[in-house]
Amino acid sequence: MTVNLQESGNAAGGLRGKTMLYQQLVEHASGTVASVVGNVINVTIIGVVFFASLPAWVMVIGYASISCAVINRLLTSKRILGADEADGEKLRALNWHVQTSAALFGIIWGVLVGGLSVIATPGEMMFLGIVGSGMMSAGTLTYRAVPKAARLFVGLIGICCFAGLLSVGTLPAYASCGLLACFVFVLLSTINRGSNEFADRFHRDLALAESSETIRLLLNDYEEQGSDWLLEVGGDGVIKRPCARFAEAARRPLETLVDLPLMTLFADGPERKRLAEHFAAGRAFRAATVSLAIDGQLLWWSISARPKGSLGEGYRGMITDITAQRQAEDKVSYMAHYDGLTNLPNRFRFNETLYRVLGRAKGSTGLMYLDLDNFKAINDTLGHPVGDLLLQGVARRLEDCVSARETVARLGGDEFAILVPSDRLGRIDAMAAEIVEALGRPFSLGDHDVVIATSIGIACAPEDATTADHLLRNADLALYAAKSMGRNRAIRFEPGMDEAAQARRMVELDLRGALGKNEMRLHYQPLINVETSETNGYEALIRWEHPVRGIVMPATFIPIAEETGMIIQIGEWVIRQALCDLATWPEELTVSVNLSPLQMRSPTLISTLVHAIAANQIDASRVCIEITESVLMQDSDANIETLHKLRELGIQIALDDFGTGYSSLNYLRSFPFSKIKIDRCFISDIDTREDCQAIVRSVVSLANSLGMSTTAEGVERAEQVTQLRLQGCGEVQGFLYSKAIPADQLSNLRSPTAGGSNSLLQFGDAQRERAKAHKEGVAAVRRKAG
Repeated sequence: MTVNLQESGNAAGGLRGKTMLYQQLVEHASGTVASVVGNVINVTIIGVVFFASLPAWVMVIGYASISCAVINRLLTSKRILGADEADGEKLRALNWHVQTSAALFGIIWGVLVGGLSVIATPGEMMFLGIVGSGMMSAGTLTYRAVPKAARLFVGLIGICCFAGLLSVGTLPAYASCGLLACFVFVLLSTINRGSNEFADRFHRDLALAESSETIRLLLNDYEEQGSDWLLEVGGDGVIKRPCARFAEAARRPLETLVDLPLMTLFADGPERKRLAEHFAAGRAFRAATVSLAIDGQLLWWSISARPKGSLGEGYRGMITDITAQRQAEDKVSYMAHYDGLTNLPNRFRFNETLYRVLGRAKGSTGLMYLDLDNFKAINDTLGHPVGDLLLQGVARRLEDCVSARETVARLGGDEFAILVPSDRLGRIDAMAAEIVEALGRPFSLGDHDVVIATSIGIACAPEDATTADHLLRNADLALYAAKSMGRNRAIRFEPGMDEAAQARRMVELDLRGALGKNEMRLHYQPLINVETSETNGYEALIRWEHPVRGIVMPATFIPIAEETGMIIQIGEWVIRQALCDLATWPEELTVSVNLSPLQMRSPTLISTLVHAIAANQIDASRVCIEITESVLMQDSDANIETLHKLRELGIQIALDDFGTGYSSLNYLRSFPFSKIKIDRCFISDIDTREDCQAIVRSVVSLANSLGMSTTAEGVERAEQVTQLRLQGCGEVQGFLYSKAIPADQLSNLRSPTAGGSNSLLQFGDAQRERAKAHKEGVAAVRRKAG
């Protein structure tokens, strides 16, 4: 394809197009001297050869014409070299002058060669042929940067020579016309090809210059304003060429860092030792974390570097200040293990401690399980702020009633637990009585004096139970008995309190036949794109439609299914049914399915997914498997291997309830999840608490850095969505948009309210349903309590 350079320059517009035209003209002007010399020599030789054949006036006209053309070209070239490349109007005028000059030279030489052909002898004809072809070839080179001028020069000479040969009228002259036409065609093709090459070269040079400038600006900006800074270490381990950002981060004068041993900056410890080992081994490394104390503040740096050459020449790399990230991680870890309101260990932390104690030899310990009597009435009457103050006051009194050796935890709501070591079991009843008495004293909470009572259930291991779950269950049974006996008391567990266990057994028996009787149903809750408010997909949530019990929620039967192993069969049904429903949805929608730890260890998991995907002919990337950290904590190596196999199939993997586990960040390193689901405990107060906002912001930033998306769970207020959008979260789900509804009620699958009703109305319905269920539960407890 032929490229017209002038047209390309004009089309580009602005400075870039003018610069291209300027380069064309400058390159043309650079060959002016050689061209002028060639013209003078050639016209002189022609004058000598035809001196005897031509009248004097013809010679004068010829020399005068060439002289004028030469002077015009010299003046034009001088103006080109003195022109401003940004003056587009002047450049276009000069370009026109170049084309005019080319046309003038083409006419002069065409008339000379073509006209002399009429009177030339055979020998002179040969001479003229050489001169004509030589001038056309030279013009192709001289005007190669300005293709229109080159075409004018070659074309005009060719036309005049063609006319001269036709005037001769001999057979050799006609044959020469054909050769001349071929020669002109070749030259014009060469001009076009040269034009393309010039354009390509110009754009390559321009792109290279722009890239170099961009790199230079980025490096300057990186050094001056970036959060990271460059590191260069000599072969002897000293700092070379430190930048201002380095000095600022280290809070030292720049000159004091030059030739300072790098390791002297860091605090002694295993991190510094590992970094020294990297340098000593001469190997490249990434994200080596080290700590340093500056002005009494502990900072954390992450260093990545690689050897400059062979071993001993030193290192180049970069340093990142990750102090804020580490603080955020510590905050996430703290919130995952401690209750944010009372600063007591939370349920997860307490269970960890309990499992550890019972895992020791003999496993002797005592457990007090307690909650506050009528706390909900106080919370509803006086408001949540007063309720929070009451919980904080209860936590402090519980700590005052026990020694530092007991573990006091808040399990959630108004539920607390106390773990008593084996050598203190003799005082467990006395401690329980002290707690009942202490919590019975009035609490002064601002303008309110609140009186509350507590009920306590006590169970001891190994007398009452040998496992953590059994011990917790028996303590809970004792607590229920204390409430049934009038509250505000402590009761020890007795074997006769396991009637609830018998009821659980009945649930288990019914559950075994639930799938065969087609009692299981899938409900779907939408996953909403924060920016577009459209539905990205749905999370599949199982419901048990029992003919007598009614709808049984997963919290009731899933634990039983886990304990009995029925979760494998139920989980496979969920996968098959969810993917079958997915096949009927629009292709842009996805479905998320939760996996339990037991399912992850099932040898049939992968085959079940593969068969379901193939049977329904769906794209595997539309399927998202959600796991909690507890899945990875059990047989993590095997589970991570299973997750990698699922990823190889194209299935997405999401880490659910992020931030509530023991070491979520560590698992993010172990496996590249597709999505992180931020637990509702961080979302519930995000519109009122800055620490929740900071944590969510850190999680979103971490996910973005690792190439993962984020979904916020439990969204119930529009203000929460506003904050999540500000923090960069991409997807949400919760009652604000829709509760989980059956598949046959999904009408507009792309709408955030797939059931067809307004999201706020759905939210109100959900609130009323939960309130109604709570009242019914309270009434049932009161009836049983007599």
